[in-house]
Amino acid sequence: MKKLLLQILFLMLMLPAISQNYASITGTVTDISTGNPIPNQAVTISSDSSAGWFYYQTVYTNNSGFYIDTVPVPPSVQGVLFVRTIDCQNYMHQVVLTLAPPVLNFTADFIICYNSNPCQANFTSQQQQPLTVQFMDASVGGGTTRQWMFGDGANSSQMNPVHAYGMPGYYNVTLTIGALGTTCYQVTTQTIYVWDSVSPGCHAAFMIIPDSMNTLNTYHFFNQSTGNISTYIWSFGDGSSQTVTLPGNPNVIHTYAQAGIYNACLSIQSADSSCFDVTCDTLVVGTPPACHAAFTYYTDSVNTSNTIHFIDLSAGNNLTWNWNFGDGTYSTLQNPVHTYTTPGYFVVELSIASQNPSCSDVVSGAIYIGSGPGCQAHFSYSIDPVVGNHTVNFTDQSTGNPTTWLWSFGDGSAGNVQNPTHAYNAPGNYAVCLTITGDSCTSTFCSDVVIIDSVTSHQVYGFVSEGNIPLALGMAMIFSVDTSANYQPYVAVCPIDSAGMYYFSLVPDGNYYIMAIPFDSNNYLPTYYGNTINWEQATVIALGTANNPYNINLVQSDQMTPGPGSAGGQISMTGLKTSMMDKINMILMNEQGKPIGFTKVSSSGVFSFPSMAYGTYYLHPEMPGISGDQVKITLSPAIPHADVIMTFNGNRIMGTTDKVALANRWAVYPNPVSDKLTVTIDMKQGTRAEAGITDMKGQVVVNVQVSLNAGANSVEINTTALPSGIYSLRIYSAEGVILTTKLVKTR
Repeated sequence: MKKLLLQILFLMLMLPAISQNYASITGTVTDISTGNPIPNQAVTISSDSSAGWFYYQTVYTNNSGFYIDTVPVPPSVQGVLFVRTIDCQNYMHQVVLTLAPPVLNFTADFIICYNSNPCQANFTSQQQQPLTVQFMDASVGGGTTRQWMFGDGANSSQMNPVHAYGMPGYYNVTLTIGALGTTCYQVTTQTIYVWDSVSPGCHAAFMIIPDSMNTLNTYHFFNQSTGNISTYIWSFGDGSSQTVTLPGNPNVIHTYAQAGIYNACLSIQSADSSCFDVTCDTLVVGTPPACHAAFTYYTDSVNTSNTIHFIDLSAGNNLTWNWNFGDGTYSTLQNPVHTYTTPGYFVVELSIASQNPSCSDVVSGAIYIGSGPGCQAHFSYSIDPVVGNHTVNFTDQSTGNPTTWLWSFGDGSAGNVQNPTHAYNAPGNYAVCLTITGDSCTSTFCSDVVIIDSVTSHQVYGFVSEGNIPLALGMAMIFSVDTSANYQPYVAVCPIDSAGMYYFSLVPDGNYYIMAIPFDSNNYLPTYYGNTINWEQATVIALGTANNPYNINLVQSDQMTPGPGSAGGQISMTGLKTSMMDKINMILMNEQGKPIGFTKVSSSGVFSFPSMAYGTYYLHPEMPGISGDQVKITLSPAIPHADVIMTFNGNRIMGTTDKVALANRWAVYPNPVSDKLTVTIDMKQGTRAEAGITDMKGQVVVNVQVSLNAGANSVEINTTALPSGIYSLRIYSAEGVILTTKLVKTR
């Protein structure tokens, strides 16, 4: 009965309205650190199923960071729309819009962290003796040069310098990796405290969670610090603070008086002042303020080297503008034109203000004058309705006066015209890339193009829960089963609404995995349909015939202990299209091989776990259809940070690990097999392992636990019940994969 009611509900949701209104949503996405617009940023707009209708759409910002969407809404509708985007730390920013006709025009701006560099600057520090600090580079992704500024006027270009300070106190330490104008350049700054005696060590850490009762602008601040701490000093970034002394509860609740962007900090110290640390995090509260500063710029068409046209993109009424061009000159015009007299990088600042309503904002961004980076590849596409839905028209939208265009259409073919038309042979998900050159500049932009056979498409939906409670914040992904060497599955992403529901429309025929990913930090893990965290054990759905709902109950992780250690790294893009990188989840396991947490991999392949207790761990990249190595890391006071570099090759993600030393040699026979398979393994050390056989759809059909001793081992697996066909055998343990091989089953 419950299943029938759900199907009736969705039939009602999908009924077209007799007449419709249209809601218009526009906004900009800008970088919180530079104020620059963020191009090609995905913004999703969706309704809540409890409103009685359903809408979901993903749009992308243009080169000015601007996006727009027009939403058809039923007449006299009452409900909400969620506008969401994900920042460089995989944190979801959300604006909730209340639909109340006739007010159907909305602005939803986002100010988020953003990093398009293929590298991440990071470092750790440890005081070794009075006033002397050891700095350890923890950057990932390339960049061979290092420039340290220790905050006391001294600097160094060493990779891991040791610096002696003249007196105790706070110091802002800055690490710059790479160099301006290179493909890998980033700057990071941390505040440290230097003691005149050696500190026993403590580590400040916290997380922020919105109030579960949806109290306006109220947030819970949860302490995750480690060390011998007696005092916690919270600074909420709005001028207010709260001090907690043990045995008081260090977890606090704070309500902000108004929406805005705040820098919240936690300072900790011990009773004898021998231990001190501070950490900060940026928090976006509510809808952005009444006015928001933003701008873009372009070079003059005649004097391209040093004359810049600045275009105001600020939001607000009755504004005044004050420009600082970074070279000692200023302007109060809304859209000034400025000529620089020397080449180089300049930080441009725009300040806006309004008396009615009263508000102000400031934004800054770096521009380059001269023969530096000056182009950005970009394109849009449309499916030709006349020729057929397998033919796509591509429109170049690049900037910087390109002279050559090189297209890769994702199906093995290429082109070199500016605005090509390309016909695909079959439906599918294609990674299309455009590379442009010109003006001593090269730029590449990639985007997924989904070719759907509209005659054979399906609606797929279900509910996601954490125990007995619906997941209120997260997203769902659907992947087609892909056994090809170049790995190009059909992929779609959908946010999970407040009722815990996800919904995919127009899914083509085929076999699929469905995964739900929580964003609420409640110790639950990304989980596949079939209630497992590994795709090899997941249940594959077959379309054809949808058997909705496909409900998922998230798997709970073991407890993770925070600490002074950290781990991070990067997955190289070799062999993996860029648009797939942020579909990977990095699973963190303890020494016993039990999962204790996860993080999403960023679009540039970067991942990090910033607070970990010392000990042994394993990292495993998880994505449907991809075999991922498990990389062993060990953190200690001598080595508090681990850098892990992984590479994608074919349909496998490989990393540096010592698991290859587990087995000296192994053999599998007979192959082909009819009823009984024998596996012999000569192990260098004993371990508890799992042997699994999967079919060509990726579904596990045999799964047994085995104990392997040091030396010779023989394992027998019954295959009598398996139908004839081709299978994969995989034996793995907490230390990693021991063997994988193909099997042929005969009758």
